[in-house]
Amino acid sequence: MFSKINTKWLAGIFLALLLLAILVLIRNNSKSGVNRNRTFTSQLTDFDTAKISTMMVYPKTGSEPIQFNKEGGRWEISIDGKKYNADEGMLKGMISNLHTLNAIRIAGKGKDQWTKYEVTDSLATRVQLMTDKKKVADVYLGKFSYKQPKNSSPYMQQQGMMTSYVRIEGDKNVYAVEGIIGMTFNRRPDDFRNKMLVKSQKERWNRLTFMMQEETYSLTKQGENWMVGGLMADSAAVARYLSSIAWLSNSDFIDYHKDNSSPSYTLSIEGENMSASIKILAFVADTVNQYAITSSMNEDTYFSGSKSELFDKIFVRKEHFFPAEKETPGDEK
Repeated sequence: MFSKINTKWLAGIFLALLLLAILVLIRNNSKSGVNRNRTFTSQLTDFDTAKISTMMVYPKTGSEPIQFNKEGGRWEISIDGKKYNADEGMLKGMISNLHTLNAIRIAGKGKDQWTKYEVTDSLATRVQLMTDKKKVADVYLGKFSYKQPKNSSPYMQQQGMMTSYVRIEGDKNVYAVEGIIGMTFNRRPDDFRNKMLVKSQKERWNRLTFMMQEETYSLTKQGENWMVGGLMADSAAVARYLSSIAWLSNSDFIDYHKDNSSPSYTLSIEGENMSASIKILAFVADTVNQYAITSSMNEDTYFSGSKSELFDKIFVRKEHFFPAEKETPGDEK
């Protein structure tokens, strides 16, 4: 009987000690703020993308910083003291990448890890975002790495994992984030400019008017056919031309001051449900570029007419829509 009482007594003491140990462990974790599933704050940035008005990019190359400003709802880039239209889609993507910047782990702790991950002042691409004059993000974008997929099979295509390393101003730690971020920001200034001349749905178009030194004519849609001067144009030739200019962009920028001069060539595009016609203008330029070409969809931005044969692609003679028929054997006499 004494043995049974002793056993119960020991079991009671054991349970009491176990309960006390659990309570102490919970209390210590609560005080220290430790969460076994999350040992750091994964969200590195937090701001309202719609309120961003200025972005400063300090390229990895060590060149001059690039400044972007939102003016009247549109983004502009400053290059050598001049302002140009910026690529809206590109900038929105860049800001979005920083807005959703979430760390998957801490890659390095302390300043001695900065060089390894290329997040020092001289090695990183630094990006600052401001709302009015208040800075809401200051990020150093460092190196990136690629990890091959495990158990890759020739029958199943698996994607590897791209990891970028970043540092937040005021935080000594280096964080790993998914994807390649730095390459988007580390570019030449011209790469951020608006390269678009025409961005429109050609299915809506019903009249293209060419005003050129050689001739003036219109390509008009009547029903399902395109007509030039009362003659039916070749449908394949028209389709190729419309497709070539419907989403027309170029990166051969030039500086040009028109001095109130009139364009030598004009292409006007009209169509259904279009708020305004699209106009492409060509001004006489120097002997190298021949013409300075601009568009009503990207005003005050000029492109070289000779490089990439841009002028010849846009301003075509009406014979372009009536390709000569090839002679067949036996036609010659």
